[in-house]
Formats: sequence, structure tokens, C-alpha cells
Amino acid sequence: MKYSRMKKLLVPTLALTLVMATGTTAFAQNGRDHKDDDRSNNSRQSFDKRPSAAIKFDFKDIKGKEFEWALNYIMSLVSRRIFDGYPDGTFKPQETVSRIEAITAAVRLMGLRDQAESAEEKATKLNFNDAASVPSWAVGYVAVALENDLFAESDTNVNPNQPADRLWATTLLVKALKLQDEAEANMNARLPFSDAASVPAGSVGYVKVAVDKGLVNGFEDNTFRPKQLVTRAQIAALLDRAGNQLPNNIDGLVTGTVLAPVNSNILTVRTNGQNLNLTLDPNVFIYRNGAKVSPSALQTGDVLKIRSNDGYIIYIEVTQPSGSNPSTPTQAIGVKTGMVTSAITGNTLTLLTNGQTISLPMNSNVLYFRNGSPTTASGIQVGDIVSTRSYNYGVSYVEVTQPVGTSGTPTNFASTITGTLSYPISDSTMLVTTSTQLQGIPLGSQTIVYKNGAFTTVSALQVGDVLTTYAYNSVAAVIEVTKSVSPLTTTGELTGTVTGTLNNNAITLTSGSQSYSLQLHANTSIYLDGTQTTSGVLQPGQVIKAHYYNGVILHAEVLNRADGTAVTQPTINQLTGTIISATNSLLVVVSGNQAQAIPLNDKAFVYRSGLQVSGSALQPGDVVKLRSYNNSAIYAEVTQLTNGNNQNFSVSGTFNSVTFTNQGKMATITINQTGTNGSNVTTTYNVSSSVTITGNISNLVQNRPITLQGTGATITKINIQ
Repeated sequence: MKYSRMKKLLVPTLALTLVMATGTTAFAQNGRDHKDDDRSNNSRQSFDKRPSAAIKFDFKDIKGKEFEWALNYIMSLVSRRIFDGYPDGTFKPQETVSRIEAITAAVRLMGLRDQAESAEEKATKLNFNDAASVPSWAVGYVAVALENDLFAESDTNVNPNQPADRLWATTLLVKALKLQDEAEANMNARLPFSDAASVPAGSVGYVKVAVDKGLVNGFEDNTFRPKQLVTRAQIAALLDRAGNQLPNNIDGLVTGTVLAPVNSNILTVRTNGQNLNLTLDPNVFIYRNGAKVSPSALQTGDVLKIRSNDGYIIYIEVTQPSGSNPSTPTQAIGVKTGMVTSAITGNTLTLLTNGQTISLPMNSNVLYFRNGSPTTASGIQVGDIVSTRSYNYGVSYVEVTQPVGTSGTPTNFASTITGTLSYPISDSTMLVTTSTQLQGIPLGSQTIVYKNGAFTTVSALQVGDVLTTYAYNSVAAVIEVTKSVSPLTTTGELTGTVTGTLNNNAITLTSGSQSYSLQLHANTSIYLDGTQTTSGVLQPGQVIKAHYYNGVILHAEVLNRADGTAVTQPTINQLTGTIISATNSLLVVVSGNQAQAIPLNDKAFVYRSGLQVSGSALQPGDVVKLRSYNNSAIYAEVTQLTNGNNQNFSVSGTFNSVTFTNQGKMATITINQTGTNGSNVTTTYNVSSSVTITGNISNLVQNRPITLQGTGATITKINIQ
């Protein structure tokens, strides 16, 4: 492909073009639903190929009331030779727009028409499967669009004659704005439309971003209608609104105030402190108060937007008629872009946008940026093209994208970074994990943080928060928390990826698309490579399975290292049983009528009646839930308090010793057992005064195999083997 340097300069231009193309209801048909019932088979190649002097504004099929709303948009594009009519003198506003027409118009709006129609670009050998179906006149346009990333890497067809629908156009907008990462992060978002289910799952993020950025909206019945086709009238409105916001829009454009009535085809206006005498073309199109008018209708004091061609004025739009209200109060929502029409006073910003003058209320924390540096309200000049960002119905961010008096493609100081906060903020730097890398973002002294619908401070940001950061000159200006980390306060287990490092003995785990914040207990045990260790081994990127009680991690297993490799796991056992006896080092538990001696880990957590207790506080008859690692109990929770223990059980081992009461009856019997961890443990049981002994009593000597049976915590039968 050619023009690589030009591509770098103009990609931002296309992005801004397409941003503004749908910032209004152009895609919502301006409240209308027109259907074309008079289709023709005329050639769909309806773009102007004639010299500028042959530009025509007189289309016989847009003179009625039906398309009054689209008249100015159409004429504005015609004046710029972006869109044109058919040879039969019609515009066909109801005709659907093909994809190749939309692509061609977008390329022209970028100012790349000459490049697209150059012999070099027209000679491009396209690699699309349907390259042969691309008209010869459009090959250069497809090549330039491809150079400017309007096609996906997976696109194998241009589908030039396929009608453009709302979803395709919306996706194109988001891609052109380089917002694919943000779209992918919003794939599980909920769309506000009643027909949201008709938007494919893989496109939800694109629609969500387009709506959030103010690029598109829905219809009056709260539908999005993704498959509805876009008409020529709609695309004209779309493209013209985009063109009004382009930095190169000022090329050939004059904005000024009428100083005197038109005289001898000369219009006198005042702009930027100068008086200009402008010659009108005999066929000039003038739009005032919603209708086409003659030059004599222009009045002293009218505020105009004027376009010229070959030294003659061919298009005039009265953006503010003389004597009218200078501005329309407007809710400050999302992003708005326009030209500053008056100095900022009384916490109000006045802009000319989409042919209207609007006033926006300012928040008290507003940040201003111009020429790569922070500034103040007084630093914003009349004529500056600005982009604003609003929160809670007030402007908080104003960036001058094209300073007054400049031309060409301006330096782009703004950037957007979407990702997850991965480390605690330190040294005024925020570390965010994006889809591709860990990125450090410096914080400004006045960085705005917006979280959970309110302004807050940087200290409110938590590891695991999903953020969209709007930076100016690489420094964070506004931080939006799009998804807050969720603190866990319940009891359970969670498998997730460690995000960031420990901070104040807290850790963040990301599971699915949600991040969770949990505290670590001072004695938390971490099992890595099958060995018990401390929380100091936890590292970002590890996958762990955490077991928590009231939101506090008691123990966890590392399942995968940060590089994705698996680790050796400990031997893990879980059982529920009844306590026969308990000490701080050994639990005897009956499960399935079999008594087991289970060593109690010295860092074990034991809970009874919701309180952490020692092992010896467990009572015979308590029903407990145990979790053991490497056959050593690390967790015991009483799920049912004892109410008299009638549990029958048996236990086997070798005889160790007995004790007797003063009456000479057996009081206790001690046996050697093999614990669950394979170790030899000695356990003592109470003996019933009516115990039954089977076998030869003379064989009751040390290390003789023996089986005990009992009820509750008392032995009722001894079998000597």
C-alpha cells in the first residue's frame, strides 16, 4: 500500500470524522421512517466526477416537506463534493446506501479523494475474494480505506453492493476510533434498548461503546434496529455532522457575522476581528430558519457558516439568525465537540456544534487543556475547536483540539487507556493492565476520579477496579471506574487470578470478568508445590483457589504459576463428622461409623458458634466440617452443636494402656492409631462401667491388635485380637 506517511497523519482525522457522524439522531432517522417505493436500476455510482463549477444544488425529489429535515445536510455535502445526485437530476433520498458508497463518502470526507483517485491507488491489486466485484472507479477508495484500518484483518470480502445497515455502520465507527479494546471489554454489558437481544453477542461491545461515546442512539420506541438499512438522506446527515467537527473542516470555511445586506452579489462579514468581502456564486445555496432562501434574506447580525469553491461562495448556513436567542441551554452529557463562540463566563461554555449554538454548564472541578498544556478558562479562545467530557450533567474536561487560527492536522495530545488497576498507586503513578501490557500512567495534581456515579479521590481507587483513563499529554486527566472491585464479606471459596501485589494485607482476585477484594488473615497458609508456606509467595498472574471466612482468606492453593504452568497440589481431603475427642493437636472424629484420628495443623482455623476457638474447645458430639491438607486439618467449622452424642463408632489400633477407677473398673483405654497423615498417634477413650470385653484378657498387652466400639464418646465394647 502507498502513502504510509499520509496514513499516519489522517487516521486521527477519520476517527474524529466518524465520532461526530453519529453524535445525533442521524441513525435514528430524525424521527422519521421513510421507505423507498420508487427504486430504480440506475447506476449506484452517484458521486460527483465533474469540475467544481458544475456542482448542482437543485434536486427535484427533495423539494417537499418530507425531506426538509435533510435538505441542509445534503447541500452541505454537495458543496464539498462528497456526495452528489444522479444524472437524471434526482438525489434519491430514500434509496439505501451501499457499503462502497459509504466507504467512498468517508474517504472523501477525510480529505483523501485525490489520493483515492490517483493512478497509483486505482492500480492496487486488492486481495479480497470479491475484488472483481469492486467497481474500477472504487478500487482506490477501497485501497485507501484499507490503509486506514476501516477493514478488519479477518475481512475477506468488500461486499461493495451490500446495503449498509445500522450495526455495520456502528461497528465501523468504533473501529475507526480505535476503540476495539474498549468494545471487547464491554461485550457482556447490558444495552438499554428493548431489542437488545437482536444485537449479536460479538457486537454488543461495539454498540455499547458507540452509545456511551454519544456516537449513536435509538429510536423513539427505545429500539436500536441493528439490521435496519441506512438511506442516502440519513447518511448525508451522518456525514455532514461529522464534517462539521473535522479539524480540516475549517479549510474553505468562514464563520462570521453579516455586517450589511448583500449588494451586487457581495456579502460582507466580520470574522476573527476582520471584515471580509465575499463574492457569491450565482447558484449559491443559502439555508436560514430551516429553509432554502435567496441572498436577500440574509440580515445584518446573522451568524453564518460559509463554504467557498474556486473563490466563490457556494454554501451558506445561518447558524444563528439575527436577534435570536444566542444559545440553547443543553444538558451536559457525555462528549460534545464544537467551536467556542464566546469567552467562558458564569461557569458556562458556549459552543457552535452541528449548526446550533449551545450552552453547557461547567462543574467546579473542570480541567482545561490547550496546546499540550493545562490552562484556565481564560486560556480558551473564541474560535477554538474543543472536545468536552461531562459528568453529573456538568462539563469537567475541556480540550482544545484545533486552536483558532491554525490549519492542517493538529497534534493529538489526548489518549484513552482502558484496563484494570493492578497495583496500589505509588509515587503518583497508576499501573494498569490493558489487553496487551502493563502500562504506567502518571497522575496529575488535579486528576478527576469518577466512581459509582460520584466524584471521588485517587485514594478511592482499588486494585481490581476496571478503569477508562482519559489522558492529556500522557498524564491522567479523568479516570472513570467502569466496574468496581467487589469486596467479599461472605464465606466460601473463589478461584481467580492474582491482580497486583499485596496491599495492607489485602489481595485482589479476578474471576471471569469481575474483580474481588479479600483480606488475608495474619496466619493465612498458602500451599505452593504441595508445601505449606505464607502469603509472601503470592505473585501477580498466579491462579489460586482461595478459601475465605467472612471475606478473610484463611488458606489457599496456588493452581498455576504466573507463566501459566501448573504446580504440584497438596493432598486435600474434606469430611464431615462428629467429634469424639479434641485437643489442640488432635481431633478424633467419627465419619461413616469409623473413628479417625486427625492431626490439627498448628495454623489451623477452628470456628464454633461463629467464633474462632482453639481445638480443645470442640465438644464431643459437635458436628464439624473439616478440610485437611497433606492429612493435617487446616480448617474446622462446627456446623451443629452437640445436643447429646449418640453416634455409634468403631476404631482399630494396638493396645497401649488402661486406667482404673477406685472401684477397680476400667476408666480409660489408650490405643495407638495411625493418623490420617500416616503418623502414629496415641488416643485415649473413656470406657463405660458396663463395657463388654471379648477375647482373652491375658492377651491385653502392649502393641496387641485391638478393636474398640462405642457410642458417643464412650467405649462400650473391647475386642482383643
